[in-house]
Amino acid sequence: MIKAFKAARCKRWLRQRGFKLGAAIHELPKEAVLRLEEGASIGEVQTAFTALSIGAMTYVRSKSELLNVSLIGRFCSIGNAVVIGQERAGHPLSWVSSHPFQYTGTTLQYSASGQPVEIGHDVWIGREALIMEGVKVSTGSVIAARSLVTEDVPPYAIVAGTPARVVRFRHAPELIVRLLDCAWWELPIDVLQRLPLDEPEHFLSMLVESPQHKTAIYKQVEISRHGCRELPVGACRASE
Repeated sequence: MIKAFKAARCKRWLRQRGFKLGAAIHELPKEAVLRLEEGASIGEVQTAFTALSIGAMTYVRSKSELLNVSLIGRFCSIGNAVVIGQERAGHPLSWVSSHPFQYTGTTLQYSASGQPVEIGHDVWIGREALIMEGVKVSTGSVIAARSLVTEDVPPYAIVAGTPARVVRFRHAPELIVRLLDCAWWELPIDVLQRLPLDEPEHFLSMLVESPQHKTAIYKQVEISRHGCRELPVGACRASE
């Protein structure tokens, strides 16, 4: 009863500040810390991360699994049942058996955790995609539904398949460089929505003509089993 009350109070506190968290805080890993920027929306997901920062306006649909992942940037769209940070060697292959009975309640120990996944800004991940631990998914990329991602994904690449391979790029190389250099995800939403987002070349030209735009300042919160608290501006890695 106390856990449910604390979880409900935290969800209400988050909603009042422009955040959404579908999972209850007592369902987070014991020592895990989740940091969110304003506008982030996380459905009812399974979690196994240690520390995760998620950027402004990013959403993660329900039934997804946030496992070994440390960073998800701004404006990301993550579909239902996506698995991020799946172990590559979750069971010992060189032992007598691959079963966990060997190191459960015995003196033997086994740990196979690799590097966490890092996801850039403006990444779209389709339903039921699986991203293995250690992968870096670059800004602007797209991962097709049910893809198995085992290698790093280049900026603005569209990947698909099992294992995932680059199908094509969203834009020409010169335009990709300009989009990355302008770091548009650092601008406030109201500024972006006044620009021609459907015409990248025109969009970039207008940014050059009006370079005085200010960097967005988003509220940031930290969530753990202990509760929720506001963070000072600049404390969330997702804005990097």
